[in-house]
Amino acid sequence: MALSTSQSISLSGVSTINGQQVATFSTVVSKGLSYTSVSTQITDQDLYEKNKADVRKDRNDFQSVADNLADSLDSSSVKSTEQTV
Repeated sequence: MALSTSQSISLSGVSTINGQQVATFSTVVSKGLSYTSVSTQITDQDLYEKNKADVRKDRNDFQSVADNLADSLDSSSVKSTEQTV
């Protein structure tokens, strides 16, 4: 019998314009993944249409945070474990 573990972190973010929520972002970051997919949910279509550039910047910033987190997992001292019983 062998136990293998892996580490993943759920990350979420909110894009707001003048205190109003426009979009949410989410992803799960796992050690060893070369790409992290970000899910975007537009919560206020009209506000999004008027502020696309700002919301897209927030999305890109969120992607950078996710990428940095993934890189830190890959370089961290936390290792998967495997035990043979």
